[in-house]
Amino acid sequence: MRMEFSRHFSKKDVERLFGDGFALPPDFMFGVSNAPHQVEGGFNGQNEPLNNWVEAERSGRVELSGEAIRFWNDYPEQIDLASNMGLNAFRLGIEWARVQPEKSMTSTKTPEFDQGAIEAYADMIAAIMKAGMEPVVTLHHFTHPYWLGLDFWLENAKLDHYRRYTEEMALKINRILIEKHALGPIKYWLTTNEPNGWALGTYMAREFPHKKTGIRNTLLAWNNLIDAHCRAYDTLHKVYADNSWAPPHVTYNTANQSVYGIDKILTDLLNARHNGVEKKDLPEYLIAGKAAWDAEVAKSPIVQEVNPINRVLERMLEKLVKRLTDHSRFESGIKAIYDSDRPEKLDYLAIDFYDPFPRNMIKAPTVQDIREHRFNINTEHWEWMLNPVAMYHFLKADTINADGLPVFIVENGMAQKVYKGRVEQRRDGATRDTFLQAYIFEAMRAMKDGVPLIGYMYWSMVDNYEWGSYEPRFGLHTVDRSRSPVKISSVDAWGTNAAKAYGDIIAALRSGDRAKISEVFTQDEW
Repeated sequence: MRMEFSRHFSKKDVERLFGDGFALPPDFMFGVSNAPHQVEGGFNGQNEPLNNWVEAERSGRVELSGEAIRFWNDYPEQIDLASNMGLNAFRLGIEWARVQPEKSMTSTKTPEFDQGAIEAYADMIAAIMKAGMEPVVTLHHFTHPYWLGLDFWLENAKLDHYRRYTEEMALKINRILIEKHALGPIKYWLTTNEPNGWALGTYMAREFPHKKTGIRNTLLAWNNLIDAHCRAYDTLHKVYADNSWAPPHVTYNTANQSVYGIDKILTDLLNARHNGVEKKDLPEYLIAGKAAWDAEVAKSPIVQEVNPINRVLERMLEKLVKRLTDHSRFESGIKAIYDSDRPEKLDYLAIDFYDPFPRNMIKAPTVQDIREHRFNINTEHWEWMLNPVAMYHFLKADTINADGLPVFIVENGMAQKVYKGRVEQRRDGATRDTFLQAYIFEAMRAMKDGVPLIGYMYWSMVDNYEWGSYEPRFGLHTVDRSRSPVKISSVDAWGTNAAKAYGDIIAALRSGDRAKISEVFTQDEW
């Protein structure tokens, strides 16, 4: 049985956590996150930039992204929404297909960079800075130009396109920020979004556009994504040094998963050289890292009865992953790490936390699924288990082998389902205000217990395109998609004033007033 979701702490717990010894750092970042293909609009139609989703969208296999939420045009108003919540950070991405565009599906040439699009991104980032928010910029969030091919990440020979793109963005956008807007360069970069989850989702689960499939291609993609991260990391640091800018903070963000071999192993490999680990010592280093990871993750509570079949599947997955992801399977990725000019490969740890347990990812179709002709055995976004205490333990586990690197939660959110214009209550009864109370409570608890946490970002500010569908609704603000242009609401899909809840929690924590903090963490609804 699934447990009803509710606050898992009492008023006394709140008073204990936020009593003597707790102080929110003045530079702690609260923000929201988005991704260009999911929010901007204007991709894959006639005379529009084409990315790797164009075949899926034009064939009808997935819903058209269309105008999305019009962030490309309406970003000033949406930045105001974020600023009005009291946020001081905003994560967004650059759509590679927009800044190096090709509008023909048959072209094989390498296009020129579009300087107008680059300047538009610089203006967007400047608007975020001028609104008092720190931009956190993602270079690759699951999409790349169609002219590179669907399986771009399987072709090591093409990775220099990504390095050149990284260099162009860092140089051009920062110079516009400095010369046109009298601002400083971007401080926080994310090279690739969830490479661990993307490779599995593409070549094993087949959720993202691809031509090839299989375990071998998953491993090949992981190796090339490690290589690409190393190139981007070195390039960004070189560009900043060459221009006498303060060093940037560069990392990738991982999708937390309980199985070491599909999550933490990548971070441990990227930190190995900085940690003084010789290549020959990698096996022992990774074995010790896995043992420490498993011990901390195992402290996570179980929030529902686990189907015995799912338990068996999870154990089979772990055995398979253990066999396939020993260090020898990462030969080219390890070579990129150890051949690089710089021993460091991560300046901070960026974490995406949703449901990290593979045992929860498989289900039998419900009566409603059958009625709606859904025969997917994967759980839907709105069915993901909520487990805030698990996030606390994963944050502690993420710091293993990290040598004190700062930790940044750059995605954390929950979805509701809107089907044919009608919102459905989650089976666990969760609402977004209670979600925010529970997860921010655990983030603060982790920070008080020694995790060097520097920020928390909710995914997402506004309902957006969730990789083939507008049904999952993650937004603090919902969207009326029956109108064109779409209309953003003041409340979320369930009718909760989630944006106010988030803003009130932030304001109370910043105030340091124990009574206000106690009130916002025990308030029943907004």
